[in-house]
Amino acid sequence: MPRSANPMTSSLLRITGPDAQPYALGMPIWVYSGEDLLAKLDPVPLLRSGTELHIEAFEPTVSVRDDRRQAGRLIFMEVCAFIIENFQQIQAISFVLSRQIDWMANGTAHAAARSETMTRIGAVNVHIAPKYDAKPGHFIVSGIWIYSERTHAALMGELMKERANYIAKPIGVRKHEASGGVVARLRQLVCPRG
Repeated sequence: MPRSANPMTSSLLRITGPDAQPYALGMPIWVYSGEDLLAKLDPVPLLRSGTELHIEAFEPTVSVRDDRRQAGRLIFMEVCAFIIENFQQIQAISFVLSRQIDWMANGTAHAAARSETMTRIGAVNVHIAPKYDAKPGHFIVSGIWIYSERTHAALMGELMKERANYIAKPIGVRKHEASGGVVARLRQLVCPRG
């Protein structure tokens, strides 16, 4: 079965190139929820003769940084699923995740949670190390996710669980706005995101 024929893909997020242009390999990646920009990944280099994509430079917007559900995990998995299902030449996605989450005081626990997530989606050579050019307690998690039927199923299984956390309340929507009431519409008019 071709990767793009996977019936489980109904992304909550939209993956594009810069300024919502169609994505092509090697371009920066922009991630949207509806019309709201959530994050930019730049650069996103191709390695190993164009068969491996590397994710490292993750720049979230305020709505992602403020979301206590750790929206970066959803974004990472959505990007992986998008790349694997649309670009068959990509056989692996390597990553170095190092974004500090300010409200999460325990950097060790955060790194361990990232590591566990990467292992659950089938990543290998997952390592945790201190980030030497950052404040104490800031760690990086690195590894590689290699495409196979098993790892693809693991990724999609974890992604489905992650999506369930965001169906009722998308990223950036405040609790009292989840129903799409007057406050939500006023907020969109007064404070457009982008």
